[in-house]
Amino acid sequence: MLLELKVKNFRSIKDWQSFSMLAENKVNELEESLIQHTGHEILSSSIIYGRNASGKSNILKAFRALRFMVLKSSNFKVDTKIPAYEPYKLDNVSQNELTEFYIDFIANDDLRYIYEIGFDSNIIAYERLKFYPKKQSANLFDRTHGSSIKYGDYLKGRKKEVEEKLYDNQSFLSKVGSEKFDSLKNAYLFFSKYLFTSTLHDTKYDDLLIRIFTNKMAKDEIPYFKENINKLMKVADTGIDCIDIKEDEIDMEDLPTEMSSKEKEELVEKYKYKIRTVHKKFDGDKIIGEEKFRLKEESTGTIKLLAIGGLILDALSDGTVLIIDELDKSLHPKLTRTLINIFHSKKTNPKNAQLIFATHDVSLLDPELFRRDQVWFAEKEFEGWSHYYSISDISGIRANAPYEKYYMSGRLGATPVINQNELNFQFQD
Repeated sequence: MLLELKVKNFRSIKDWQSFSMLAENKVNELEESLIQHTGHEILSSSIIYGRNASGKSNILKAFRALRFMVLKSSNFKVDTKIPAYEPYKLDNVSQNELTEFYIDFIANDDLRYIYEIGFDSNIIAYERLKFYPKKQSANLFDRTHGSSIKYGDYLKGRKKEVEEKLYDNQSFLSKVGSEKFDSLKNAYLFFSKYLFTSTLHDTKYDDLLIRIFTNKMAKDEIPYFKENINKLMKVADTGIDCIDIKEDEIDMEDLPTEMSSKEKEELVEKYKYKIRTVHKKFDGDKIIGEEKFRLKEESTGTIKLLAIGGLILDALSDGTVLIIDELDKSLHPKLTRTLINIFHSKKTNPKNAQLIFATHDVSLLDPELFRRDQVWFAEKEFEGWSHYYSISDISGIRANAPYEKYYMSGRLGATPVINQNELNFQFQD
């Protein structure tokens, strides 16, 4: 579970900004939206609003960049530039300073961890990881560029051997993917398995997600996954009675000859399963059978629901922090509300998964759906840098206030200032 993310000097984020999933003590509404864990009250979801280019997506991309550093930097070659280094460019000082991340989370061992990292385009300047094994902070490792790594008593493994092979642009935590460090494994797994970001918006990406979940359903990798997808499609009133997995016969002789046998086998395994949607077939008002559709025959909204629904069910199955940019894209607002409420119920979210997403759908600004500390705004200042705040940070806003009305009137900020009189277009006669 995520407790807090802090970011500095990343894309439109200039100075330290905090995004918290810890409940505010002064906010007492909608307790069903809270996760109780070892003395913490944690939000099960958060929503982010803001005008175009305000920085909504950038706070979500910060999660992706941090995850990338933990999972991929162990493969960086010597002197390779760090691609996650994207400093704030509208300030002469910032564009040469470190990008910095701080993340506070609870891993699957139920212990709290705090991971910090700062880097520029060439080196990791510092990296730290501590945890709370007995409700007291204990250092696992503390790394500063140019100095030897300081190790805590809890860290066991081939530390010196790994340190000698560690390049300046590689995260020490990323080495857990290939080296045995039992005391770092759960922190690493939080990034690799229990934190997922979806910030892309195209048909190919949705097709990829559906293909991944189709394979998982065909191989029964996630218990009850197909049954749950079928329930979701029915509840969403898509007209789909159920989905069926069909195995296509692919002749490897038809594949390019320059491909190796192993490459052909991997490709066939990846693409051999296809989804068919099953609809009732009628003669007048009498059901006479069923008709199977190929996925491309379904509506854009149905395909989007399959992709998003798969992500959500996957997250619910193991308690993942799921981060989505524009969750509501191509979905009806009532359906979006249903997907959100899934995270707010112990019955449908028994493993304490969390949902964080950005949207422009103001109909979701409803005090019956979100607490004041769950609703966040991204605001961009005149100089171009973003900052973030929740409704609970604004004094004088009651728990039952009309959030949507306040937001559209500008009372909550984070709305565009549009002067239509300046649209003085010119056209040739």
